[in-house]
Amino acid sequence: MKPKSVIKLFAFAALFMFILGFVYPTVSSLAAEGLDPFQANGSLIEDNGTVYGSYLLAQAFNESYFFQPRPSATGYNYTGSGSGPYALDANQTLNQTRNLINKFISDNPTVNISKIPYSMVSYSGSGVDPDIPLLGAQDQIPRITGSLHSILLVSGKNVSNSSLESFLNKTVSKYVVQNFPLFGSYYVNTVQLNFAILNLLIGYGAIKGY
Repeated sequence: MKPKSVIKLFAFAALFMFILGFVYPTVSSLAAEGLDPFQANGSLIEDNGTVYGSYLLAQAFNESYFFQPRPSATGYNYTGSGSGPYALDANQTLNQTRNLINKFISDNPTVNISKIPYSMVSYSGSGVDPDIPLLGAQDQIPRITGSLHSILLVSGKNVSNSSLESFLNKTVSKYVVQNFPLFGSYYVNTVQLNFAILNLLIGYGAIKGY
């Protein structure tokens, strides 16, 4: 190959890498920032300049008055995300699923076991999936209603169960999303739901803040 041809080939490769490795990502990032800065910056949960997480990542909301996300094999650890170590047909997976079903029923005793969505009793692929099926959220409303009623009573606020249940149903309806038009399934983001609950408790003075 002639030296001039080598130089042209090298120049073309360098230009190609520059366009795909710098120009295209930069233009795409700037366009996304301009069109939807909230999502482009990671859908961050921010209050008074403090970032508390992202709506894209599940968190371990351990209190009984919160919606629980899908089970996580990594304990919602962002640095070590992943699913369980066993194959779907392994005996260990069967035992894990049985334990997760028992825990879900223990936390939500009013639920009909035959109507529990499978994703509520199985590990998500990433371990930090914030989304759950609409039915998975509705199954948790009775437990959350009673728990919120108790914590508000302790704070001196006697809010009726019916009012709290109505608030939860409206909140779920507000944030419900269909993952595909017409034929898609409905789901909700547990981080959005739980921060709505936090704001409710802050509004009643039951907690001071995030």
